[in-house]
Amino acid sequence: MRRCLAPLAVAITLLTGGLANAREPVESEPEPFPPPVAPTPDPDAFIVPSGLYYVTDTYVANVTTNIGATTTYSTTTLHESTGTYARVLDSVDTGTFSLFDGLAFNGRGVLTDGRALAGTYYENFVLTDTGFVPVSIVFFQDDSETRRMASAASPSPATTTAAATSAPVTVGVPPRGLTTPAPSFAPQSPIAPGSPIVPGSPIVPGSPTAPVTPTLRAGIALAPDGPILPSAEVLRGRSIQFWPRAFFNDVPVPIRSWRLVSARPDQISASSGNLEPLIAQWLRMPEPGVRWSLRFEISTEAAPRELLDAQIMVTVRSPALID
Repeated sequence: MRRCLAPLAVAITLLTGGLANAREPVESEPEPFPPPVAPTPDPDAFIVPSGLYYVTDTYVANVTTNIGATTTYSTTTLHESTGTYARVLDSVDTGTFSLFDGLAFNGRGVLTDGRALAGTYYENFVLTDTGFVPVSIVFFQDDSETRRMASAASPSPATTTAAATSAPVTVGVPPRGLTTPAPSFAPQSPIAPGSPIVPGSPIVPGSPTAPVTPTLRAGIALAPDGPILPSAEVLRGRSIQFWPRAFFNDVPVPIRSWRLVSARPDQISASSGNLEPLIAQWLRMPEPGVRWSLRFEISTEAAPRELLDAQIMVTVRSPALID
């Protein structure tokens, strides 16, 4: 009897302990939170626009250059990485219409006959946390035109009428009654020792050598070896380099010194210098239609005591590209 009661007591003890462990939870205890789910970014926001590339050369100004009868319309750039991106929107020919006309911040110029300039439209982007965001459209002009020069009327050739003679004429023998004039030569003027001789100029016997008047001129360029420009379009907030240049008989000569004598831009590197350019920056926009003039006094190595006047007209555009 005792042997049967012992296993029964062990079973009751185990059953009682199991029921104690499987108790109901207390209502005051908080429910366990599910694990956090990481947000999924919008895949459409980071789709790269077709043809997008990283910008390494940024727009600086529109440039108009006159050489003889040819006028060239081009665009200057600065080799730098601004962290922006760009893509080509449209390439247009001279006088053709584009859907982006009037949308570029720097506009689209025209030729002297009113036709729109040829060039390329670009769209600029910046990369943000939400993807590529378009910020501006710029037009790079690339065109030229040549004016027709009025040609001088050439004189009509003289008509030579041979006089009729009754006697036959033998080649090499003058006709009877006619005399052959002896050739006459004008005496050559002696050249005094030390007299200047212009290379390439022919020396005509009997005529004095025409004196050559030297020309010395100066102007402003946007590059150390760039052409002299009468005007330029710049972006507000963009630092632009203005290089004084001088030419003696159309040959570049070194600059001795320069001084800015006009109203100063909002920020400049210096008001005078010699070999370095003037670095200027405009932060304010002028009134509509107003252009600013930069005037310089330039001294050259060719004529150190002579001050040359140089001027460039500046048009400020906005907005600037984001750096």
